[in-house]
This record gives sequence, structure tokens and C-alpha cells, in this order.
Amino acid sequence: MSRATVAMIGAGPASLYGTEVLASEGFDVVILNRDIKPGGLAEFGIYPTKYKMKRGLRTYFDKILSDPAVSYLGNVSVGLEGDLSLEEVRDLGVSAVVVAVGAQGTNWLGLPGETGPGVYHAKDLVYHYNGLPPYSEEEFPIGNRVVVVGLGNVCLDIVHWLVCEKQVESVTAVARRGPAERKFTRKEYKLVSGALDQEGLRRELGAVAPVMESVGQDPERELENLLKFVDVPLEKESPTKFSMRFLRSPVGVARDDDGRVTGLITEVTELMPPTEEGWVGLRRTGRQEVVACDTVVFAIGDSIEPSLGLPLSEERANQFATVREPWPEEDSERPRYMVYDPAAGAPMWGTFVVGWARQASDGLVGKARADAVQGCEEILAYLRGEFPEGPGAPREGAEVAREVRALLQERGVRFVEYDEVVRLKEMEEEEAQKRGLEEFRYSRRQAILECLSGTRVVDSGEE
Repeated sequence: MSRATVAMIGAGPASLYGTEVLASEGFDVVILNRDIKPGGLAEFGIYPTKYKMKRGLRTYFDKILSDPAVSYLGNVSVGLEGDLSLEEVRDLGVSAVVVAVGAQGTNWLGLPGETGPGVYHAKDLVYHYNGLPPYSEEEFPIGNRVVVVGLGNVCLDIVHWLVCEKQVESVTAVARRGPAERKFTRKEYKLVSGALDQEGLRRELGAVAPVMESVGQDPERELENLLKFVDVPLEKESPTKFSMRFLRSPVGVARDDDGRVTGLITEVTELMPPTEEGWVGLRRTGRQEVVACDTVVFAIGDSIEPSLGLPLSEERANQFATVREPWPEEDSERPRYMVYDPAAGAPMWGTFVVGWARQASDGLVGKARADAVQGCEEILAYLRGEFPEGPGAPREGAEVAREVRALLQERGVRFVEYDEVVRLKEMEEEEAQKRGLEEFRYSRRQAILECLSGTRVVDSGEE
């Protein structure tokens, strides 16, 4: 009897952990990935110098991808304007389609002056310095005085890069709330604390102290916590000064007559007393202040990608629509993973979303894994016929993969298979050894494809 096949769109942590579960349960999985390499944010979102973490994840993912039940096709975009549409993937006769592409969209605030030179989204910069084509091939001019909007771990990754690699004059993190509501972890904060403008931080805490005290917070304790790691040396010596501004909500980007960024326009905010659940609210004051800078980076989370062609939720912003009824029936708190079509008023049987594709920017690799594993329980129930409408006749993964290859070749799409990914990894390791580097990666898509095809040899000076 043929094994049923699941099409997995994307190859980040949620996809790969989900693939592991499905393959272990006896299903074939065909992975279609936009990027040449698998790994997603585990490969291109973690800070470049976290070698041990990245290598550990790669080793684990390689084990999943080398499973004979898994077929990998990279450099293949899926969506309304992609190499394949979701409808075409479904028409291959797969038993289920799982969308696990992460949050590929960019979350902007729609502020005056936001579009144009000198304003970037953190995700684009993270992809750029991590060597992900096409972002790695683009220019992102950075000025001397940079403002980063947000105060989570992604913000600190950007600060890390600006301090240690770009070594700008100053970088200022601007947060809507106060220091007690910061979202970053101690581990990330340690890496940049050596660049802190300590006197500036003391002044800032002194300025926001009355607002903090009005809601029962202790400014002195927060200051002590923020200064805890100032003696931890930076990864590289740097003259950059790192500052933080609190209780400032962005309302626009100021530009001069030539369109150059001159500052971030903010509205001063105040904290409101915490609710019974401990949530500290926020209110606007109407007072504005400009934080001078020549570059602005928004580190405010990412968004789902509407161009995939999945219906959007009518109740929940920045989410695809999923079935409302609980599954199992007795667990109303459990999220649903099966996609719902509001226009048809019915589930999209056999189509699922997991990880950040289900809820954008929600947690790190561990959270993506947990969400994928939980989502697979619903996917497996569908594959086993436990829903009113079940999958059609099973088709083996090798057969589906052959059909996908033929369709892509007909369209002139240069897809990359897993054995080529392994070869690329070996080439990069060899190049790193030649250059005396901890790690090296080729970062231009066309050069990578030509190397893998044997039509070009990339020498050490090319990247």
C-alpha cells in the first residue's frame, strides 16, 4: 500500500520539527523551500557568531532531512506569484499541505516619513548580515546615529551588529513602555551592555522615575538591573555608545528637504496602573519629542505573508484564518491549525498552518518546535480520517517529488535538492578553513547555483 505524502511549505524550525513527527508516523514529506538552504530563522535569524547554537541545530536538522521519507526542494517559492501556487501543490494529490513558512511579511506602522532611504525593518538587516540572498546582495547604508524602535531580543541583535560590526557613533533603543516592561533576555543584554552610556541611562531613569513610581515600580532597582553587566567585555572593542529611551511611542520619521532622516518623532507616553492580571497599560500624553538620528530601524516583529494565497482572519489581526471550533471538543483553549475559508464558510480540508505562519513572531526555536509538534496532532488526526472530510488516495513522496521536479523544470526553475545542500555546506567549510575563519557562507544566489551546477568556481575573493 502506498504511503501518504504531506507537502511542507517552508524549511524553518516549525517545518523541520513537524516533518520529523510526520515521518516518524509513517508519512512521506516533500519540503518546498523559498531559500536554497533549509533552517529558516534558525539558520538566518540567530546572530552569526552564535556558532555552537547554529551547529547544534544544523546537525539535528540534517538528521531529519536525510531521512529517506523526506524530499527537499529548495529555491522554490510558493504563493500567488511564486514558482508554484498552493492550489498547484494541492493538485499534486498530496494528503495534506502544511504551511510553515514563518512570518515572511514585514510589519510596518504606516507612519509619515517611514518609507524611503535610511529607514529599515530589523528582519531585512538580520537576513542581510546573516548572508541570506537576496537580502545579502542588497545595500543597506547605515548612518552614524541610529535609532532602533523596540526593546526585545531582535532589537538587541541589531544593537549587537551596530556596535560590534558597523561601530556606529551611537545607537538608541526607543521603547513605548518603561524599563520594567523590557522584553529582552539577560543573555542577549550581556552581549551589548559593555557599550552602555551609563550616565545617559541614569539620566533617563531619573526622568521616567515619577511615572514608574506612580504605578508602583522601583526605578532604582530597574537601574541596578540595567547596569548589572556593564563590565562584561564586548565581542569586539567598539567606540559606539548604546542608549535607551523609554515611554516614547513613534509617530513619524523626520526628514530634511533632501529626504534624509533627521530624527524619530515620538509621542511621550505614561504608564497606567496594572490590571488584576498584572498588565501595565499605556496612555498617550499628546506631547511630542524628536529623537535625533540619521537612520531608523523598526524591530517591532514580523507579519504573515498575504501573497501565499491563504484567507486572512476576520477576528485576529496579522493571522491566517483557522477553524474556530475547538479540537478536541473538550479543549477550547487549544489553538486550531486547519485553515478556514470565511468566503466559503467551511474549513480548507487538508490545509494547515504551524509555527509563525499560524501566529507571527511568537517565541523562538523552542516555541516553534512546540507549536509544530502540537499542530501535528491535529494533522495526524486528519490524515487518519478523524474529521468529517478526510484525505484522498495516498501517493508516495517519491512520486510527488518527481512530478514537482518535472513541473519546475518545465518552468525553468532551478531547484536545489538536499544532496546539493550538503555539497554547498562542504564547500563553505573548505572556504572557511582556507580563510582561517570560524565560519564562511556564500551569499549570492546566482553564484551558489552556478557553483552547484558546476558551471562556475567561486574563488576566495568573490564573496
